[in-house]
Amino acid sequence: MKKIIYFLLVCIGGFYACKDEEQVLLNADFISDKQTISAGEKISFMDKSTGEPVRWNWEFEGGEPNVSNLFSPEIVYNYPGTYAVKLRVGRGDKNAETEILQYIDVIYPEEIMIDFKCDKTQALSDETIHFTDLSVGFPSAWAWEFTASEGYKVTSTEKNPSLKFEPGTYSVKLTVTNPNTTATLTKENYLNIIDKNSVAANMTAERRMIIEGGTISFKDASLGRPTYWRWTFEGGDPSISDKQNPTVTYSTAGKYKVTLVASNDVNTSTEEKEGYVIVLPGKDIVLFYPFDGDCKDMGPNGIDPEILTMGDNMNINFNAPARKEGFTCAEFRSKNAQNYAILSLPDNDALDFKSTPMTTSFWVNTSNKTTANLAVFQQGSPKTNSDDGNNKHAWFRFQKSSPYVRYLIEYTGFSSNGTDYKKKSMADGEWHHYVCVHANGNTYLYIDGVKEAEALNKGLKPIDRTPYFIGAMYKGKEGSRSYENFMDGYIDDYLVYNRAFTAAEAKALYDSMK
Repeated sequence: MKKIIYFLLVCIGGFYACKDEEQVLLNADFISDKQTISAGEKISFMDKSTGEPVRWNWEFEGGEPNVSNLFSPEIVYNYPGTYAVKLRVGRGDKNAETEILQYIDVIYPEEIMIDFKCDKTQALSDETIHFTDLSVGFPSAWAWEFTASEGYKVTSTEKNPSLKFEPGTYSVKLTVTNPNTTATLTKENYLNIIDKNSVAANMTAERRMIIEGGTISFKDASLGRPTYWRWTFEGGDPSISDKQNPTVTYSTAGKYKVTLVASNDVNTSTEEKEGYVIVLPGKDIVLFYPFDGDCKDMGPNGIDPEILTMGDNMNINFNAPARKEGFTCAEFRSKNAQNYAILSLPDNDALDFKSTPMTTSFWVNTSNKTTANLAVFQQGSPKTNSDDGNNKHAWFRFQKSSPYVRYLIEYTGFSSNGTDYKKKSMADGEWHHYVCVHANGNTYLYIDGVKEAEALNKGLKPIDRTPYFIGAMYKGKEGSRSYENFMDGYIDDYLVYNRAFTAAEAKALYDSMK
């Protein structure tokens, strides 16, 4: 009897064991949130396998990524086509696999963002130009049209053609298509093709404004294929050169013409630029800030200023357009005592004007008529910053009302050399040239080459050599100094000399720089 009962129990256990085995059999399956998408979209997949798998190995033909071991991966399909998906699942030593061919259909987008470029838009007639299609939207066909201003046309159906053209000006039209849409873009007068034997003289220079005795390196920038060059440098040494890229020294202040004749065996071309080179007086020069891309001193003393900033994103823009093409200037954009950027000059023996005359020259353009005072510079010590309690400083600023411009040499105990311009506001949005002269107790103010104000016989006023700021005024001693009267506008070609310019020199300086 006991043996019979044992046999029955074994049979019953085996029966339920078979039932459990049937329940845990693996069967791989999956679903996705979509099966048809446009290129660049993503699809979310989810495992729907039975048998409680604990491992997943997906393979996504054409997808990114193309494999995954996640339960529910997200896959991006970037290229049109029809793609298979395979899933292999596992638990313990059991595995199951399924693959559905042509499961994902990635179609072409219904919009193309069309664009193109070429490696050069100006070329000689025997040079090859390489074009590149930049369109986004999977174009599958291209139609290029290159139409000359005279009417004749060149075409191509390549994606990225490389072509040569006859001389002329060409508009370029590109039409791209995919199975769902078409887009067209035309760039008018896009190509300038020059005859391979032509010459169009042109020149550049490393710099165009220098101090007497300085040199300039010129560069031939002629179009075409010149093989001979003939330069003429008014006021330069040498005055004539047949080098392609000559270097010339200028010894006398003034404004000078440069002429280039470029030629080959077939053609000749001449470029003449009046007043292309500006040479500034060099005698007794202290500093020169041309503000051409930076605040570097181009004078003999190397007095490079530091930029003092306060506030977020405050700086001085040294690449602002200047009054003359090919030059830049300094744009001061300070707002208040919490948001400013100004220049601070380091101490230098050349800035000592206690007993020597001084000439300060600069160009300014401002349209700010709302701020009471806009300072260009201040040098020396107000009484709160002086050991003997005396003002010993010089400054220049624009004012909201008359006097509209004030240049002042101030020393406590003597009457101030206040040199005031009262005719009209100079905050007119135009460039103006200012020359401030201090010598032998007299001060003079020249505006655009004309003497507009003077203060005579006021006695010698010593000026402390530090501090010296451009773009603001200040008060208080170092460590507790505060700034005010911030410049809002443009300053260019800032010059300082330790001698007094005459009226003729002030006019000549203006004429050479205007």
